[in-house]
Amino acid sequence: MDEKHSRTLKRSGLFFGTTFICIGALVAALVLAVVAQREAVAPKTGPKTYSTVATGRYADAEFPRIQSSCNSTEVEFLSKAFDETIEATSYAMSVLTSNDSVVESEVYKRWFGDGKLYEVMGVVEGIANVSKTSLLLRCDDADGLCKKYQNYYAGHHREDHPYETVICDYFYEARVPLSAMCTKGNLTQYGPKKYYGIDMLHRYFHVPSITQNEFISEFTEELNETLALAKDNSSFAVRNVDNYLYFLADLWGNKVKKGGCFDN
Repeated sequence: MDEKHSRTLKRSGLFFGTTFICIGALVAALVLAVVAQREAVAPKTGPKTYSTVATGRYADAEFPRIQSSCNSTEVEFLSKAFDETIEATSYAMSVLTSNDSVVESEVYKRWFGDGKLYEVMGVVEGIANVSKTSLLLRCDDADGLCKKYQNYYAGHHREDHPYETVICDYFYEARVPLSAMCTKGNLTQYGPKKYYGIDMLHRYFHVPSITQNEFISEFTEELNETLALAKDNSSFAVRNVDNYLYFLADLWGNKVKKGGCFDN
């Protein structure tokens, strides 16, 4: 075989080799495209969930998932509640960090006594910024308790499913925004859970990953007991859910109206 003929064969082999590589890459791309298309149109298993976006101080906050058993109106309402959790905690942090005598203030003393500022700051910061995506909110009355306690239960934590909370129809009827603070009655009459953002924080505190093995818990819930805890046992007041809920609402009331609306 002469040298010229040999070079021709080599060029032909290179051409066919390159052609086969290109065809192979094209086929692989087509296969991947088909698979991706099938996955895109395939039915998804499990509950459909909705995501929300936080703004302001905690722009990276991650909120609970909302199951598709909640309709679009309910999703919108719950999303507003999520936003108000951020508003309430962000305002509280601004007060706690901008006033070096805050621990001597009437509102702080009322709910935490001589409790340590850094513990309070840590809990408020944590409940605002820790991820809540492990929590699933559902609107299907899965356990029948909404119907059983109609016009009383706004929602409930599912004991057998610790990362699920049922939101009842009564939640949308009985809960109001923070903008309604001090307009009708006071905190001693309605309590902090009247406001849907603060009530949502209460529901966060039922999640095991947030309570940190009940480091934060519901030691007392009644107003008189909650006040007494701050006065007589501040080490537990800074770990009690309702002390934080009242504190956040009381602070917001003082933002809305001079002197607030705790009992006036």
